[in-house]
Amino acid sequence: MRAYIEINKQNLIDNYKKIKEQTNKDVICVVKSNAYGHGLLEVTKILSPLNPKMFAVSTIEEAIMIRKSLIFTPILLLGNCSSFSIASNYRITLTITSLEYLKKMIKSNLPLFAHLLINTGMNRDGIKVDEINEAIKHIQKSKVIVKGIFTHITNVEHYEKQCEVFNKALELFPHEKLIVHIAASSTYKIKNDTTNAVRVGLALYGLTGEDGLKPIMSLSCEYCCKIAVKKGDLVSYNNEPCLEDGYIYTLPIGYADGIFRSSDFEVYSDGLISKIGNICMDHTMIFSNKEFDSHNKFELIGEHLKVIDIANKNATIPYEIVAKLSSRLKRVVK
Repeated sequence: MRAYIEINKQNLIDNYKKIKEQTNKDVICVVKSNAYGHGLLEVTKILSPLNPKMFAVSTIEEAIMIRKSLIFTPILLLGNCSSFSIASNYRITLTITSLEYLKKMIKSNLPLFAHLLINTGMNRDGIKVDEINEAIKHIQKSKVIVKGIFTHITNVEHYEKQCEVFNKALELFPHEKLIVHIAASSTYKIKNDTTNAVRVGLALYGLTGEDGLKPIMSLSCEYCCKIAVKKGDLVSYNNEPCLEDGYIYTLPIGYADGIFRSSDFEVYSDGLISKIGNICMDHTMIFSNKEFDSHNKFELIGEHLKVIDIANKNATIPYEIVAKLSSRLKRVVK
């Protein structure tokens, strides 16, 4: 068996309940990018019985996968959609990301649910405050049904400033019956009386490293080959020399599985063990002077190798570590 991911079902359920209790608001579960690498269908099947307010995805393909799995929780598509008829048929809620996109939605002449995205400073997408009145005029003459309004916070330091802009937008756009959401994983604990929902991803998966939220992912494997080596023997494409006698253990995971080829790669088994030689497409070699049997389990992510620590060591963010994990890695729910 190749390397595989285990998803801790109870930890995911506990994280969801804790976030809901802490905020006392509806929870929009962000499951884009294969649920941040955790497995889109595995995660949504665990969460859907808890009745989250919505699932949020990036692509229409992700939304369709959820629907075809007979999960009928409302879905918010955060990115643009190339087929409004598919969105309408599958009852996918779209995001109004610009006036131009709104006009395309209206031109389809289809009854479409939508959330209005307000650009409060990210300057990536969204309607600016001075465009709201024009947006309202277009919406009033269309079949577009607005069900929510939200913004995207750039970082905690800009939270208050962006909230001020968002509040100005709320003054112009009738929102009493809408889903109003600002908070993401980095800001969901900040008290905000103008919103009635929080939109969380990283916190849901226990990757913020705080508040008692528990990681739900572990990544491990057994070796697929063991070779006894002597000091000076060369390993992998770059011919890295062994510094002492020991064993090369070939692990069935490589950069095609989402492991950074240039990463400072380590595994854990009765202590930390470092890679030797270049990481290959499908394999990674590690060196140890200990002899392990064929059923020995090597931890790549888990109790001893936390995602946030791996990210810090490789000068990146937890999102990138988990989101890059390939769909060819089997996900097992425990």
